[in-house]
Amino acid sequence: MRNFFARFDLYINSRTYWLLVLVFLLFVAAYIWPVLFSFSKITALVLAFLACADVLILMAFTNPITASRTSNEKWSLGDENKVGISLKNNTYFAWFIRVLDELPIELQVRNFKLDLILGSAEYRELDYQVRPLRRGALQFGKIRVFIKTPLAFFSRRCSFDQPTKVAVYPSILQMKKYSLFTVNKLAVYYGLKKMRRLGHSYEFEQIKDYVQGDDLRHINWRATGRTQNLKTNHFMEERAQPVYCVLDKSRNMNQAFSGMSVLDFAINTSLVISNNVLLKGDKAGLITFSNKVGTAIRADSGSGVLQKIMDNLYYQKYRQSEPDFEFLFNAINRIINNRSLLFLFTNFDSLNALDRVLPILRKINQNHLLVVILFQNDEIEKYAYEASSNLREIYNRMIARQMLDDKRQMVARLQTHGIQCIATTPGDLTINTLNKYVELKAKGLI
Repeated sequence: MRNFFARFDLYINSRTYWLLVLVFLLFVAAYIWPVLFSFSKITALVLAFLACADVLILMAFTNPITASRTSNEKWSLGDENKVGISLKNNTYFAWFIRVLDELPIELQVRNFKLDLILGSAEYRELDYQVRPLRRGALQFGKIRVFIKTPLAFFSRRCSFDQPTKVAVYPSILQMKKYSLFTVNKLAVYYGLKKMRRLGHSYEFEQIKDYVQGDDLRHINWRATGRTQNLKTNHFMEERAQPVYCVLDKSRNMNQAFSGMSVLDFAINTSLVISNNVLLKGDKAGLITFSNKVGTAIRADSGSGVLQKIMDNLYYQKYRQSEPDFEFLFNAINRIINNRSLLFLFTNFDSLNALDRVLPILRKINQNHLLVVILFQNDEIEKYAYEASSNLREIYNRMIARQMLDDKRQMVARLQTHGIQCIATTPGDLTINTLNKYVELKAKGLI
């Protein structure tokens, strides 16, 4: 019997077991009340007949269902990605369907299923969302479709080989969301600050009528004399400024937030920043390091630089080592020839760790505009100010508050030495980094 069910991919449903229990109870009752014996036999025969009919209907068709899977070849890290399932009923029977898609093991999804009723000769397209938390290649397995009739004594499994392979890249969806169009038109909605342009730029744009608030030093007296109206020279932002994202891949970047490491958050933000830098007319570059320099892409504004940065970010891996900032300093001097804006994504465990590398950061900041980006743990901040009910919780919360205070002192110490600094939660990393880039452009510091 077991071989028969396994050979034809048949499975007994829970309804069958409950009906068997019911028949058993009827025969037990018939032993006490003999008048129920005939009714029990009739019930057992009817159920046996229906079960046989159910098996015959399920096995009457060679290919009752066809199924296929569709998905993008590239997924976005940390975002919801769409997967489509297409089902076609090749019979004139309506089926109760349960779809089990064999998701990649890296996703650790163990309770996925889709239930529906597929009418006769009906074609249906389904979709579901998947949020990957790690970069790399993912391999889907088979699509398992379990069909059953309204009798529902048994289910038949139909398997379809659909070896779909996808690659999880740094978030392309976030890159599009925070594109230059978003920065200009939807800045308020996404929390981006619109900065007033400060300082002076010498890339001439056009002559306009004077309005209150224009810099008097920019009045064009020759044009004013010809038109008898005050005219001012307007300048556009300086372009082609090199901007580098510098990623620390050491053990400091392995903390997890919402299932993702801070390194992956930094990788997503680096792609967004690089895209906006290029759209602004500046040059984008990338440097990764741990105990040695991994990737080094010189800042450029060519058509293929964004794809090159994306491909290199895809292959970045966390390393269980201490970061070597002196090695980074030498690499920056060797790779970068002009004054550049450097976004350094890193983290420090303590003030002592910061003090050890602070002289090197100051040297980097002398030749470039350095922005150090540190990560705050919002879960620790929430825990630190909750009410305590015992001595152990008081002790733990005091340690949490000390950690928060150390982070604030790190920011203050960096700013004291003239180094730009951002302390942000991973969820606000992209917004805050974009705001800093817009702010520095507005102040004319790059």
